[in-house]
Amino acid sequence: EIVGSNLETMSDTTTRTVKWAIMGTGSIASDMVQILKQLPNTQVIAVGSRSNEGAKRFGDRWGIPRQYGTYEEAASDKDVDVCYIATPSLRHPQDCLLAIKNGKAVLCEKSMAPNHVVAKEVLDAAKEANLLFVHGVWSRFFPAMKKVREIIESGEIGTVRSARASFCQNDGAGSCSALLETGIYCAQFLQWALGGANESAGKDGAGPVVRGACQTLHESGNDEHVTAIIEFPGNKIGSFECSLAHCSDRSATIYGSAGVIDIPFPFWCPTKVKVTKMTGLGSQQWSEPEIHECPLPSDVVALSTEDGEVPGFNFVNSQGLAYEAGEVNRCFREGLIESPSFSTQQCIEILRLISDIGKYASK
Repeated sequence: EIVGSNLETMSDTTTRTVKWAIMGTGSIASDMVQILKQLPNTQVIAVGSRSNEGAKRFGDRWGIPRQYGTYEEAASDKDVDVCYIATPSLRHPQDCLLAIKNGKAVLCEKSMAPNHVVAKEVLDAAKEANLLFVHGVWSRFFPAMKKVREIIESGEIGTVRSARASFCQNDGAGSCSALLETGIYCAQFLQWALGGANESAGKDGAGPVVRGACQTLHESGNDEHVTAIIEFPGNKIGSFECSLAHCSDRSATIYGSAGVIDIPFPFWCPTKVKVTKMTGLGSQQWSEPEIHECPLPSDVVALSTEDGEVPGFNFVNSQGLAYEAGEVNRCFREGLIESPSFSTQQCIEILRLISDIGKYASK
């Protein structure tokens, strides 16, 4: 099965133009600005940086007219509807609050905060101001992730009992927390697979609980390699491994009583889902795998800069940022303050899990 998509299918019925400001000028900001420039009824009108030089360099490169040497100026631009927070991750909470204070909707790159306590402060501020806030865990908006939920809910692999995810790369050790950099993708996947599409809490309101964790610390003090075991309501078990110091295949699997769902590299921005049914004595009779292809948007391309260069995208499957940005546009136009695909409660729960894993591993 092939599930196609393009920019036209992601547009909504309203023609209101959504005007964006890019706060930050790094690699992910370069990828996102190329996406936003291709979305229907969308304009990138401003960029904010920590210096006039940085704003001019990025703005001139990508044809952004308003170039601000501070984040405050970008956030306070009266014509901006949405601020995309792509500043250094330690600044995310303060820059989100800056945008909210200035009455702007926010899409914040992961991780939006170092823990669930700070995340709740930001999310509460957005709610109090009646403003849209979306945490940019882009996995949630991919068609392949929706296909995974459809397969689970269809009963095709029986009763789901467990899932695992691995996101290890030999890049960035010591510069930041592996849990917050790649572990957050593993945690959100387990929540999606084992907790349900909307909520993870059981009937008694209890959420997932960390049952085991261990870590290796870099000399900088940041965790560089972490493994964790999480118990979800309904006697479901999730496990994951994340690292910034070594490699893994960066895949994920969901295990059911009648088969498995495999999501190969890159599982956090997936385009393929494989289903294998297993029956008979010892579950040794394997069906021919059923492959579900969910290609990236067919009409999203790498853009030319103002000087004619085509640098391409910096990250794998960055074309899929169109799903996330398109959802932000839709929610903004409809007056929503959160996306149904990634609720405030789910966001806080994931960051609580990350915090709990870190505490458990530090014992």
